[in-house]
Amino acid sequence: MEIEPAQGGRVPETLVRIFVSASVLTLAAVVALVFVHFYYPEPSTLALASALTAALAAFAVASAAAGVWFAWGRYRQHRRAILFVVGVTLATLLAHAYIINTPPAAGAGAVSGAPGTPFGDSKVSVTSSVVGQQLEVTVQAEDGGDAIANLTLLGNGAPMAGGGFSPPPSYASPLQPNESTSGYWTVPAGENLTRLTVDYAPLVCYDTSSQGYGCIMDEVYYVPASQHLLAGDQCQVGAPSGTGAYCNPEHPPLGKALMAAGMAVLGEYDAAGWRVMPAVLGSFCIPLLFGTAWEVSGDKKVAYLSAALLSLDVMFFTQSSAGVLDIPPVFFGLLAFFVYFRGVRWWKADKYVVAGALMGLAGLAKETAVFAVAALATYVLLFEEGAWLGRVYRALKVVLAVGAVFAIGMQAFDSTLASAAFPTFVAQVQYIISYGTSLVAHQLACQPTTGYWCMFANDPGGPPILPFDWLLYYSPVAYYLVTVTVNPGNLTYVSVGYYGVTNLLVTWATFIWVPLMAYALYLERKRRRPSPEGVPADETPLQVRGDPSSVLRVVPEGVPADETPLQEPPGPALSGEGRLAAFTLTLFGWSYVPYLFLFFDGRVTYPFYIIPAIPAMAMGTAYWASRRWFPKWLTALYLVMVFVFFLVYFPDKAFLPLWLRALIGH
Repeated sequence: MEIEPAQGGRVPETLVRIFVSASVLTLAAVVALVFVHFYYPEPSTLALASALTAALAAFAVASAAAGVWFAWGRYRQHRRAILFVVGVTLATLLAHAYIINTPPAAGAGAVSGAPGTPFGDSKVSVTSSVVGQQLEVTVQAEDGGDAIANLTLLGNGAPMAGGGFSPPPSYASPLQPNESTSGYWTVPAGENLTRLTVDYAPLVCYDTSSQGYGCIMDEVYYVPASQHLLAGDQCQVGAPSGTGAYCNPEHPPLGKALMAAGMAVLGEYDAAGWRVMPAVLGSFCIPLLFGTAWEVSGDKKVAYLSAALLSLDVMFFTQSSAGVLDIPPVFFGLLAFFVYFRGVRWWKADKYVVAGALMGLAGLAKETAVFAVAALATYVLLFEEGAWLGRVYRALKVVLAVGAVFAIGMQAFDSTLASAAFPTFVAQVQYIISYGTSLVAHQLACQPTTGYWCMFANDPGGPPILPFDWLLYYSPVAYYLVTVTVNPGNLTYVSVGYYGVTNLLVTWATFIWVPLMAYALYLERKRRRPSPEGVPADETPLQVRGDPSSVLRVVPEGVPADETPLQEPPGPALSGEGRLAAFTLTLFGWSYVPYLFLFFDGRVTYPFYIIPAIPAMAMGTAYWASRRWFPKWLTALYLVMVFVFFLVYFPDKAFLPLWLRALIGH
């Protein structure tokens, strides 16, 4: 993609660079303070880290705003594209903001009754007694209910003076089900105490079995690990998630560190704190995919459709809305691809080193980014122009940059927060691999028989969801589901529902665009294949001599053949369509096919493993729907259908009438 800039621009490029540099430096300072907090766990250190995280958010917003403003003034011929990207990204961010506290970490409850008389509800029970002027109150969390925090006692509607519960339940140490706490207060002389009220906070998004926060999918693992990372707790292998030693060591630390940064600003016991970073990174995957698709193909329509389809994928949106690890590696991976295809340099580092460094960050977020690294290296080796040895060298630069960033990041974590468990990063990598290889199933059955998820809801032990089913069909997996029945009318609807399922209208298109792209790439390679025999000398300054089946000797006119060094034939020079086909097929192949081999090897696989392939599926579907022979009205209809599918599985549809929500059923 070549963009001709207009003259001028209201925001100087220098200002954009300043904001971006400030964002990077602030992020580095926050990471450094996390390590400092480990060695010197002072409240002031954590407070400074929180302040810098807030500054990081401000600089990031300023960078985005200045960048858009700069592009608006500089590239006037592309203002429609800028409006589209900004509009879709903002709409996605607003959708995340709408549900970011759904469900919240804690709710609000209150029970009232007369002193000396038991009272309560389904979550707490209260007993009390008054002897003279001394009031004793005992609160018990009901068995099978929520954990309880922040108990407050009121007498006759006013806070009781003095006394307090011991121990006082808090968000850090809540009252567990079937546990109780008591306290003593002094009733003022002459006061007729007729009514007691206990206000409490039921922990809605909290797992009482592991005593850790989180409720959407795997939040129950990653949220406690992020909280302990924020606290600077030392990591131990095998520690329960409710203890300070838990760090989820089977995955690298960056994804959890990003969640911890959100907690530092919004609160570690606030669901928005642990969900904000995945939501932001997931939203910014949209402009990255738009830019990458445009750079690769040179086709703006493909870029429009790719971004739109990614924004409407149910699973991608759901994982971005939860405190889990699957979105950060996709973000850094897409950023690396954009840097590579755009040819971005930083100081003395060329695009291969910069893209490799970003891929290293993707690996630090989650180890499955190794397949994105393989996709980039494969593209460089097979589809770049130039001699074979040159392509090997460039691919090696990518891999070495990945390895350097990954090793440095892992060792920094292990040396500070996991030194007892992992003396070197190699030890943790070995643990990650051993953990992954331990997830095996000896029969094709779903939970609770094996670790597989069930293809059909309400069929435990039945057929599992296999990698083949990711592209075909399985019953959408409910990560978190609350149903409500309303009378009169007897309407039953889903109040809140997070589902793990891709947008099947896009997924099923894979069976169309894969052969289309493969054929387009075949025609491209056939047309571009060098033909050493029969090249007219008057049509080219280069003449090819010798046996075409051997290494070619490329000889300029007038140069004796015996004085010309042997050269390899140049690599493929692909058109925009060919580049798009090559990149999309390579990315999809590396993001999906390895899981087929893992399945055949007995490894348990989960449907959300397809998330790194979703951008490729969006680009492939966009390619199919943007062909000249594809009617425009059908493209519009297809997008409407994709949107409707997304709306059906949107987590909270409180903006719809109850009868329609009951009709939708999800």
